[in-house]
Amino acid sequence: MTRTTCSPAHLHRDRRGITLVLALFTLVVLGAAVGTSFLVVRSDRNSSSQSTYAGEAQLAAESALGELEATWDPAVQNALPVWTSAAPTEWASGTRTLQAGKLFHSVTVRRLNPQLFMATALGWRAGGAGRLSELALVQLYRLAKPTIGVNAAVTVSDPIKFNGNAFAVSGINSLPPQWGAGECAAIDAGTSDDVVGVRSATGTGVGTADLNNVFGYPAKHVPNDASITSATFNNFVDYTFLTLGSQPGVKILPNTTPYNGVAPVIDAGTGACDKTLLLNFGEPFRNPPTAGAITPCMGYFPVVHGTGAQTKFAAGSRGQGTLLIEGDLELVGGFEWVGLIIVRNQIKITGSGNKIYGALLAEGADVDASTGSVGGDVTINYSACAIEKAISGASLARPLGQRSWSQVY
Repeated sequence: MTRTTCSPAHLHRDRRGITLVLALFTLVVLGAAVGTSFLVVRSDRNSSSQSTYAGEAQLAAESALGELEATWDPAVQNALPVWTSAAPTEWASGTRTLQAGKLFHSVTVRRLNPQLFMATALGWRAGGAGRLSELALVQLYRLAKPTIGVNAAVTVSDPIKFNGNAFAVSGINSLPPQWGAGECAAIDAGTSDDVVGVRSATGTGVGTADLNNVFGYPAKHVPNDASITSATFNNFVDYTFLTLGSQPGVKILPNTTPYNGVAPVIDAGTGACDKTLLLNFGEPFRNPPTAGAITPCMGYFPVVHGTGAQTKFAAGSRGQGTLLIEGDLELVGGFEWVGLIIVRNQIKITGSGNKIYGALLAEGADVDASTGSVGGDVTINYSACAIEKAISGASLARPLGQRSWSQVY
């Protein structure tokens, strides 16, 4: 039997082979660890990116709702018919760009009933050839309408003083001149829609010589009306005088010098009513029969807020909507207004051609006993249609609840 003996040198060479195996094994383990770390980091990065994209899409959708609330246009959204499956009418903003090539949003509005609207906003984060993330929100809005108690053609706290015998104040409900029945809902031709000519918290100021020029039902004038208080001229349920005069889209008139050139204007480029112009208060005229009436501005009934100690309009001014005056209001002739006029202080009307269709409310009407607060051949006619249009133009939508939107997807 032959025995093989391993020398020490041979054993040394065998141990050196193990080192290579261990080195290779270590490299494999380290490679696996590095690869796993890379995958985890990449996964976290993708997750973080997706969360960022989703957050950006949500911000875009929320900004669409905020933009809708800030730019709510009574002439557009308030005029929407109630949405039904048979007549699925809705308003769409189209795509709006927040950040070129990246962030976009759009919004649509449906009217659910006369007071409730549903807005659906979509926001998305674009990238490459598609959308990296998108999110849709739905929000309900309630139409907040001013509740202004109008039960007379002229409502005052102090006596109103008439100067001359050429004026006419009528509480008999009628459409403004040139307006057709299609402007508003059908108006009762009977006495149920008629109101008193002049109401006052104290004496009306209507004298015996004025009775032939004052008309109304069930009376021409009503003095000492206890229902007329400061709240009549300041508190309108969802609004106050100040909140109504400071909401988005209100035309602010701070000057005490006469305002000239008050008239509707169209944008030369688009042909639409240019609502950005300060002295564009809509078009009270209709065409025909008035040649040159600005048709695109006939549906525009803005809120105009005179904030100075006195607001005065030069001759030849015209407009429609709600006129809020902090101080005194002076009309010097040729002023025509369709809608509501609410004056916190005193009112003075002189000259010829002044015409108001809707209603006039003045908290302090006693200007001067000798000259009178209403003079010339002014016409003040109560019109439920004009008031309805003015209030609709002053009504904006408000979201229901503190956080009334719901995420759709």
